[in-house]
Amino acid sequence: MQALSAPDALTPPASLLSSENPREGGVAASRMADRTELSGCSGIFSGRGSNGRLAKSDLCDLWQKPYRDRADAVATITDLNSAYTARFGEPICLSSGYRTIEEQAALRSQKGGLAAPAGQSNHGWGLAVDLCPEAYAAERGKWLHDVGPVYGWANPDWAHRGGDGPYEPWHWEFVPGVEALADGS
Repeated sequence: MQALSAPDALTPPASLLSSENPREGGVAASRMADRTELSGCSGIFSGRGSNGRLAKSDLCDLWQKPYRDRADAVATITDLNSAYTARFGEPICLSSGYRTIEEQAALRSQKGGLAAPAGQSNHGWGLAVDLCPEAYAAERGKWLHDVGPVYGWANPDWAHRGGDGPYEPWHWEFVPGVEALADGS
């Protein structure tokens, strides 16, 4: 996780850098220099904590209260939300963000197999959001699938119809953070 903890973490990974149009299959860089100022949020993740037990200082508010996520993830999804708002005239509607271990356990108890066990969800790392149905349906959903990766956000393959997990079109993850977890960095 150290790769995401230093000031260089504000530089998009090479995989996000390209001059190609994202609608043509390439991926363009996030507009880091034009980043919306986040009140009280550094955009830097310290690398401390565990799933469902992140330090409050590593979490930042999302535009829709009471939702929060990891600082680096919030910095990029805030930029995605600005682009979405410019396109559709309203912000992305959220239904979930970071979850403590207790919140994930309660959700698993309520939803069964549709929710990951406590300590195994990317929500516990502050790397996932759930969207309201109107945010990912029809034209808005196509736009998010096309443009989300420009900002490092995607609906993971496992959550697609026919994927390895339950169909969850509402579940979106901060890909650089998830990949860093998988790499152990």
